[in-house]
Amino acid sequence: MEWMVWTAIETSCTCAMLFAMCVATSVVAQYCEFHFIRYAKQSSWIPEAFKSRSVVDQQNSFYEAFVLVSISVWCATVLGISLFDLPSRVTLGVVYSFYTGGLFGLAHFFKQNYLVISAHE
Repeated sequence: MEWMVWTAIETSCTCAMLFAMCVATSVVAQYCEFHFIRYAKQSSWIPEAFKSRSVVDQQNSFYEAFVLVSISVWCATVLGISLFDLPSRVTLGVVYSFYTGGLFGLAHFFKQNYLVISAHE
């Protein structure tokens, strides 16, 4: 009986942690999207075809790219764990930290660059 209780607690904690990770990643993705759309308007690196789209289409394109990159990162992570027999929780935690932290850093890159561009104009 005690084993069932501890298994249930561990499973519910894992599910709660995964849910919190999904929420945190979606918040960071929205923050990155907010700054990317403003950066894209002024950047010479972004194609004119993207700039000429409506804001909603730009947002959709950002999220499509975000989802594809996310799927690729997590598939590569799971494949790496399987092939190299890595500790799953530690590896997933490290990859999640780098992925979400990198996305947050990318948002700050966009933020700083569109602020610098607008300050020079």
